[in-house]
This record gives sequence, structure tokens and C-alpha cells, in this order.
Amino acid sequence: MDELLERLKSQNADALKEIMAMYKKPIYHYLNALTGSRELAEELAQDTFVKVYFKAPGLKATDMKSCRSWIYAIASNLARSEFRRRKFRKVFSLSDIGERQISFTPSYEGDIIWEQLLNSLPDKFRIPLVMKEIDNFSFEEIAEILKKPVGTVKSLVFRGKGHMKKLYRPGEGEEHA
Repeated sequence: MDELLERLKSQNADALKEIMAMYKKPIYHYLNALTGSRELAEELAQDTFVKVYFKAPGLKATDMKSCRSWIYAIASNLARSEFRRRKFRKVFSLSDIGERQISFTPSYEGDIIWEQLLNSLPDKFRIPLVMKEIDNFSFEEIAEILKKPVGTVKSLVFRGKGHMKKLYRPGEGEEHA
């Protein structure tokens, strides 16, 4: 893997292809969870790897774990920039969806509710929560990516979950998630 990093640092196109093969899907899913938009996630994922290629000569990572953190940091920063640029907050409202547009299977309905709750969180909670709960990063890895103390990251994840619980109001006969 050290050889792969060295080739990436020298802007070898084949090395970039290998890195993309390893991280394109996880980065796309991460960005999709952050933005709630498949199209925007695809665009940001592509932008992420363009930046990876052009910033690679300055990469200080010596192992794939820190390279992964660096790639996620780039993706996170691009998403933040997009949020600021578009003042992007909410993808859709559950009240905008009619009965005919969705099937009420628990899995699908739960996914919609999860997405809506996640998109209603402020960025400062949503980003670390997605990294922890969806991408399974450790608190230490999230702290490194976001350049925040580990205790702050733990607090942000905990508070993000708390906000989601407050926002979730189950209907009659439903239980809390």
C-alpha cells in the first residue's frame, strides 16, 4: 500500500484509479447521506477525486488509514462548501409525499424518516453522526478528519442523536426507533 501512496503522490493516473476503486462507493454513500441528493452526491464524489488527484503531491499520509481520512476530509469540505453556496438545508418534506408515491413497508418508510431527520440536523451534528453511524469511523478518525478534539466529536455525535430523537414523533401505535 505504501507503493500505491507514492504513486498517487506522483499523480499516477493508475494509482488514482485504484484509490477510486477502493473509495468511490463509500464516499458517494457518505455524501448522499449528508446531502440527501443522489445527483449532488455523485457530483461531489467526482469533485472529491479530482481534488485528490491534484492535491496528492502535498499528501503527508504515510498509510492508507490516514489517506482515507484525508479523502473523507476533502469530501466533507466540499459538502460544507456546497451547503454554504446553495444554503442547502432540506431536501424534501414528508408532508410533500403522497400515499401513492411510496409503499409503506417498514424498511422504506424508516429510510425516509431517517433521511428526513438527518437532513434536518445542523451540519455540525450531521457530519460526525454520518461518519460514526453510517461509515463506521472511530471517534479518533472523525476527530482527525474534522480537526476537532475526540471529546468534542463524541459530544457532537451524542447531541446529534439527541436532536434526532427530539425531532422524531412516532404516530399512534408506533414505537420510538
